Amino acid sequence: MRIEDEIQQKDFKDDHRRMVINLLFTNNWLNQQFIPFFKQFGLTLQQHNVLSIVRGQHPKPVCFGEMQERMVDRNSNVTRLVDKLIEKGYVTRDICQANRRMIEVRLTPKGTDFLNQIDEQMPAFFQRFHNLTKEEAVLVSQLLDKLRG
Repeated sequence: MRIEDEIQQKDFKDDHRRMVINLLFTNNWLNQQFIPFFKQFGLTLQQHNVLSIVRGQHPKPVCFGEMQERMVDRNSNVTRLVDKLIEKGYVTRDICQANRRMIEVRLTPKGTDFLNQIDEQMPAFFQRFHNLTKEEAVLVSQLLDKLRG
């Protein structure tokens, strides 16, 4: 559906403004797709992002600063997110022996099993975004990279 129809606006002052509004609207739409998917697992999108970052380093630990740099939503409170994941038994937090000012986060076996459970359902979830061809998806990604460039 066209952005004009979605937000009931006849036109925009220029194409660049239309693009920005369309990106903002689409970002919110995407969030509304992801929220219920992760909620069924008792997670938020940001918590899943932390788990994915930690899994990407496994078995090596990840420090808070590196995690913050790699977050999709960089406004997230990493400390609070890690605390929630510790409560659920998915990660551990330890003081780095080489640098006592650093905190290291590691994935637990329970966290690995949990992520594997989520991974099994990801292909069906992502199927809803296959209304674009592979070539179109690549082009959209390239254009978004260029926009941020």
